[in-house]
Amino acid sequence: MGKYDELVFEIPQEFHHWYGFASPRGFFRGTTMMEKAKVYMDFTSITKPLPMEVPHTHHCADEYLVFTGADMNNFFEFDAEVDVWLGEDPEAMEMYTLTQPTIIRVPPKLYHCPVNFRVINKPIVFSAVYLDGDWSKINRAVDENGKDVFTYDGAGIRRCVRDRSRECVYCGSCFSEKMVAAEEKKEEAPTTELLAPWYEMAKKPRTGKFDKYVYPYVPEYHEDNRFLSPRAGFRGNQEMEGSRLTYLYNIVQKECTIGETHMHHAVEEYLFFTGADITNFFEFDAVAEISLGEDPEHMETYTIDKPTVVRVPAGMWHGPVVFKHVGAPVNFEPFYPCGNYGKVIFRDGAYIYEGNDLPKK
Repeated sequence: MGKYDELVFEIPQEFHHWYGFASPRGFFRGTTMMEKAKVYMDFTSITKPLPMEVPHTHHCADEYLVFTGADMNNFFEFDAEVDVWLGEDPEAMEMYTLTQPTIIRVPPKLYHCPVNFRVINKPIVFSAVYLDGDWSKINRAVDENGKDVFTYDGAGIRRCVRDRSRECVYCGSCFSEKMVAAEEKKEEAPTTELLAPWYEMAKKPRTGKFDKYVYPYVPEYHEDNRFLSPRAGFRGNQEMEGSRLTYLYNIVQKECTIGETHMHHAVEEYLFFTGADITNFFEFDAVAEISLGEDPEHMETYTIDKPTVVRVPAGMWHGPVVFKHVGAPVNFEPFYPCGNYGKVIFRDGAYIYEGNDLPKK
């Protein structure tokens, strides 16, 4: 047993019955899986056209909706069309059609969804990244008297629609039943009527008010042969004002060392290690080591050989990450829930701060 075992979590295989979602998938369910975790997110590969969700909002946490190619080795190959609705009023939403890898920031109180994966020629990633340890949402409806009714839903309280005595385990059976039946009968999926009100809204010109929350990823070309080029990432406030997230997709190509021993003085960080093909998320042919400690001279080393997330609390020293074996490319994803990245390094007897929020010389 290591001193920091509770910070290193092997992502379990989540088998399910969701129509059009690859199974098993990877899911990190916040505090359900790791005490004090403040991130709730999935790695889902969409393989067939399907709709999902109704307009809802989150009352206090940012959410990010991530859409990319499912094969990270070909990150920018996005052969799909996805319609997403955003708005301040669920009865007056504006539609965005995504045809390239994109991240959408959903600040608190902004209504979002449905999402219609209208065309899927190649699998794509859909990941809902929620910056809290317990996912929740608020739905709004209008009752027979014309009054607004708000209902609260979320992880740990949702009940199974087929057996109200049981907690929902997100197996997807209730969602998939009609979709599967239509597919077997070679009938049109029961989505046209479901989505009709939102496509009617989309006939109105878009105001552009929510454009600032929609960011297409930009190819980052480089000459570092440790990582696939181009790579992609989302660099917080540099890319989108008000963002509370900075992260990179590093598709590791070879045995190498990444970074140096450092700590973050005020922000926790999450380090994700996954397969490079999200459709086959658990195909992980690599061995990496990372050291953790309360000071840079007293560290413990942990070995990672399966999809894993490492939570690094604020003030904890960590790194470097050493890839001892890379049989096939893997995704190393440093995930920093803050709009500006900063770190502290102990060098030549002094603590040195480096960050992208410093004045440029």
